[in-house]
Amino acid sequence: MLKIDTKDRKLLYYLSHNARESHTQLSKKIGLSKNSVKYRIERLRRLGVIEHFATTVNLGAIDQNTFTILLKFNEDIYENKAIVKFFELHPYSDWVITLSGQWDLFVEMIADTINDVHDRVHEIVSNFQHSLNTYQIYFSSDVLRVEHLIEDIYKGLDLPEITRAPRAKPGHKVDNTDRKILYELNKDSSASYLHISQKLGLTIDIVRYRIKNLIEKGIIVKFFPEINLQKLGYSKYIYIIKLKNTSAEKMQKLRNSISNNHKVTYAFIDLLSYNLIFSCAFKNTEEIDALSRSLRKNFDDIIRSQEYLIVKEQVLFNLFPKGLLTE
Repeated sequence: MLKIDTKDRKLLYYLSHNARESHTQLSKKIGLSKNSVKYRIERLRRLGVIEHFATTVNLGAIDQNTFTILLKFNEDIYENKAIVKFFELHPYSDWVITLSGQWDLFVEMIADTINDVHDRVHEIVSNFQHSLNTYQIYFSSDVLRVEHLIEDIYKGLDLPEITRAPRAKPGHKVDNTDRKILYELNKDSSASYLHISQKLGLTIDIVRYRIKNLIEKGIIVKFFPEINLQKLGYSKYIYIIKLKNTSAEKMQKLRNSISNNHKVTYAFIDLLSYNLIFSCAFKNTEEIDALSRSLRKNFDDIIRSQEYLIVKEQVLFNLFPKGLLTE
């Protein structure tokens, strides 16, 4: 487990709200020199604490949807590396993780319509045939929480709370230039305007204007560093709660409990299957067991069952995958 000091923790906090903020501005907020900020970022990347700089894209704002598929195979996915590689390289995969437990893979994919979902699943089933044991699909239509840095990292530092604007509604249009910029920003959201302009053959002014416009429309939610919490001594989990008939009041209490839990990084409700799925991170098994007991105690009347799966490896995290370039 790697140790990080208070300055590192402050740096991760501010980067998690805007990874494109200048080193000069960061140095003023943290109380370091500009060169020290640069050195610390490079060090955190070298140690693998910062895996890469990404961009949260509000896919719903451009009329794109996501669905999650849990998969179980009849063979060892670590021996047959082609299984994981298929999902890692799939043009519509935006999140791929391997699991320990009754499921082997958790994959989030992008789909424009229900027919696209059918096509993605049909492709998976056809490709693996007898290798695939079973699968379960969840639609992430009702998102409760998206947070890429757990509170433990900055707890007790008395840092200013940074609020974000409400998510934009669907109906925004993006052209090929916007899509190319979003794709580059998801490869490295800290890339300079100059780098992006040279990569795409655009002027710096066009790149700057387009990014500003995407932010103002709410299509770009924020720029952030993807943090490897395992490097800092945390274990990550996928938690699945199967719900049963409940009152609106009790359901709202459960929603609030999960959406306000600072150990939860991503959570959504699939209204079709009536399941609540979330990812979370804890330092030890006692903490996640305490969460399980608390949920059972407070919401036993609306929870049919609950289980959690250990995340072994995050294989892919790209919130604007290559397939969206050709939409």
